[in-house]
Amino acid sequence: SMETATEMLLESRKEALESSTKHARLAVDLGLAASISLTNLGVAHSLLSSSNNNDDDDNDNNASDIARNLKPDSRSWNAVINAVARSRDTNCGDRAKFLLDEMGRLYQEGDGDLLPDALTFGAIINAYANSFEEGASDKAAQLLMHMESLYQMGFENAKPTTFVYNACMNAFAKDPLISINATTGGDITMNRAEKAEQILTSMEKRYEEEKDYRVMPDCISYSTVINAYANSNTEESGIHADAILRRMINRYLLGDTKCRPNAVAFTAAIKAHSAAINAALSAEEGESATKDDDVQRKQAEASARRCEDLLQQLCLMCQNQGNDRTLKPTRVTFESVIQALTLANDLEGVERVKLLRDDGGIILNNTRRK
Repeated sequence: SMETATEMLLESRKEALESSTKHARLAVDLGLAASISLTNLGVAHSLLSSSNNNDDDDNDNNASDIARNLKPDSRSWNAVINAVARSRDTNCGDRAKFLLDEMGRLYQEGDGDLLPDALTFGAIINAYANSFEEGASDKAAQLLMHMESLYQMGFENAKPTTFVYNACMNAFAKDPLISINATTGGDITMNRAEKAEQILTSMEKRYEEEKDYRVMPDCISYSTVINAYANSNTEESGIHADAILRRMINRYLLGDTKCRPNAVAFTAAIKAHSAAINAALSAEEGESATKDDDVQRKQAEASARRCEDLLQQLCLMCQNQGNDRTLKPTRVTFESVIQALTLANDLEGVERVKLLRDDGGIILNNTRRK
């Protein structure tokens, strides 16, 4: 199990691989857990097996030599940390972070071989994103800042990559607190969706300055931020989502093929407008509403029309690209638009979308909004 592998890693390193067969076997088992070279493991196994035929004193000496040669290195630590982070077990992010901290402590104490890489950081950040725990995004952001600091200090392998940035933005998008605006002294600060967009903006800026493909924003980057605004459930969710979608499309039109729009991005934008409708109608029903009911209703209707527009735009793109599967609206896409139109009481729009769905997403005269 991951816990056993973790314990073996710490024990084998903490005890400095004392000369005993126990620690030799721990090192071999650790190699298995950490995916160390099968060749090295085979050699170690052969040596241990042959040592069983010798005297007891020789056994201990041989085992000691093997243990020292199998001292956990950077690859071992990174492999185990990645395995723990990706286990999806409870608190796997915190457990992996503990190992990362332990690795850093040993490095500070003089073990210069123990350096984490960007993949290791990304795996832990991704674990926080998939934990759906309140405040997990803050832990992910702290790790990203730590990576930035290490890179500025000259550790090239710690440079954040597109995968790491995307994982951190995803942590903000999935944080249960995303729909709550943070407050400090009564002043509203950035919510988690806005923090995700801030990371995207920093990615764009870094790529423009460095032209390093390793930090180039891609379609996942933009779709993740759009999804963050969809999950934020504010009256401005749709407006912000549209702005991010336009940025994505503009980059693609300028030649960035990694930012090619797809059904995922459009569906997320549709969900963002649907969230805006829910927020507007909730404000209309609430006792503390600050806008007239008529204004709230018109805002909901406008968002519903925008959902239908996005769906038709996606369908046309799919048709023009030879029914490209990445552009094909899904069942969720159609249902999200139908839900938005239903909330806005646009029954004619609901029928148009149902016809469009039944026609396989092919835009016809009877399914085009006038």
